[in-house]
Amino acid sequence: MFTSFRIASRFLRSSKIQTLIIIIGIAIGVSVQVFIGLLSKGLEGTLLNKMAGNAANITVYSHNGGIENWGDRINKIKGTSGITSVFPVVDHQAFVKLNDMTEPALVRGFGLKEGNSFYNIKNRIYNGKMPEGENEVIIGKDLVERLGLKVGDTINIITISRKQVDFKVVGFYDFEVAKINKTWLITNLKTAQDLIGFGDKVTSIEVGVSDPYNADTIGKKVEDTLGDKNLKVENWKSQNKLLVSGIVGQRICTVIIQFFVLLAAVLSTVSILSISVVQKYRQIGILKAMGIRDSSAGLVFLFQALILGVLGTSLGLGLSLFFVQEFNRYIITPQGEPVVNIVISKRFLIMSALIDITASTFAALLPALKSFRLSPVEVIKNG
Repeated sequence: MFTSFRIASRFLRSSKIQTLIIIIGIAIGVSVQVFIGLLSKGLEGTLLNKMAGNAANITVYSHNGGIENWGDRINKIKGTSGITSVFPVVDHQAFVKLNDMTEPALVRGFGLKEGNSFYNIKNRIYNGKMPEGENEVIIGKDLVERLGLKVGDTINIITISRKQVDFKVVGFYDFEVAKINKTWLITNLKTAQDLIGFGDKVTSIEVGVSDPYNADTIGKKVEDTLGDKNLKVENWKSQNKLLVSGIVGQRICTVIIQFFVLLAAVLSTVSILSISVVQKYRQIGILKAMGIRDSSAGLVFLFQALILGVLGTSLGLGLSLFFVQEFNRYIITPQGEPVVNIVISKRFLIMSALIDITASTFAALLPALKSFRLSPVEVIKNG
């Protein structure tokens, strides 16, 4: 085996230009394949974060308008596997009035500690603090600009039942989603309950899960756990079927593109190594005449492919990381942030490297078989 490896190395060194061309070909194929894979994962993560990260993965509603004894129900839900956060919410449509301006809004009262663990509210506040006190509220960036507000201002909230309450603005947030930034007025649970005279009831219970793609499965478990026909359990996938379908379609397209890029690299390796067998007929024949076994002769080309695969894949991974770095640097939003946040996944890189090296090695099976079957007598007869 070691002899076959040494011969393979010598063959590669004797045809340096050909070897370099194969390595560059494999590297380009690997870099494109890995970059497309990382870009796809980044796009998927960005879409998922924008959609599933700014809305509850699972929401529990009541057919009767409000959920009573919500604390007991939350404790039941927490026992379901795959759940990361559960918190009560009070939502109410209202209007914000400041001087002569009136804007539609959605008052959202959270259990702030639990709600923050899912929505990451605290880190989204760019000016001010969390609305922990009575009648305190934080407002989104777009609505702030629309109304020309400052921290410490007082706004008038008008409910759909025409009740008017003054709220103190204690902070501004940015969810990076225009619809949320224009409408959400975030306050604490008690303030929202008092605003609509809801007593201790809540309008919904929101649930975060570790894997948003399993929200439908976990939602069914939550429904079974609660066992209450007066409660309705919904998940973000059922509410965004078009988006989910788009993500699945994009995944399939990415896999198809990666497959054909890899196939092109493998076929080019097969063709060049097959030519190499023909070029090395005389040397292989002499080696066999000197006593090298057929299996060792075949291993020469498998080792060649392995060496080429390792070198080409290593170079390709380096190129793909360079592509990612430059993409994140130059393909950005007006705010200077990447359009698609591509995150380097070590697991994905390792899996891709193993697949590419294996595919490159298997590309030598046909040339290795030719070398295995080659007869020294045939070489001598044909000159």
